[in-house]
Amino acid sequence: MFFLTAALILPHTYAQAQRKIQYGFELGGGLAIQHISNPDILSINAIRTFHINAIINIPVLKDYYISLKPGLTNKGAVVTEDALVTNNHITYYQLTANLMRKYDIPTLGKIVGGIGGYFSRGDYGSLDYETPNSSNSDYVAFGDNNDFQRYDGGINVFTGLELNNKLIFHLGYDFGLTNIASQALKDTGTSNVFNREFTISLGFMIK
Repeated sequence: MFFLTAALILPHTYAQAQRKIQYGFELGGGLAIQHISNPDILSINAIRTFHINAIINIPVLKDYYISLKPGLTNKGAVVTEDALVTNNHITYYQLTANLMRKYDIPTLGKIVGGIGGYFSRGDYGSLDYETPNSSNSDYVAFGDNNDFQRYDGGINVFTGLELNNKLIFHLGYDFGLTNIASQALKDTGTSNVFNREFTISLGFMIK
């Protein structure tokens, strides 16, 4: 479906892009959690996150844009099993690509909404372990025989406002479809780990 949509709109993209490509940036925070399949887990709680993105909006049809957001974001969770609490916090380089629609609001600006996908590459992360009698930490190691797989991807949706003064406000959600559980995790009973993240962003359109 993605490639069919691209085939239909790309012939219009070049002509539209000659008119006006929009640039901007956004930063904000959010809540991340992981869907984990392991019968020994007692609870999974969210962590607070930070992100920063560049914004490139390419017009393709009237009121429609391809919105690209390369940036940096955090994901992870707090996992409790018996007396061990593990806080994993992973930082990703991420590219989000959405088909975005803008709706005019007289005297105020525009309502925007989009749907698409994201692709992430894990850069670094931390693992904090706590028991009733001790605490220690380690860095995340990526790979099949380590803590997590390095690459993640899934569905992204967002909505928000683009004001006439060029300030923007976005609410977004990443729904991970890539199992980032390493083979080492699978061997110890964790069959699946999927990232989820809700974000709130404030930004500015430069052009």
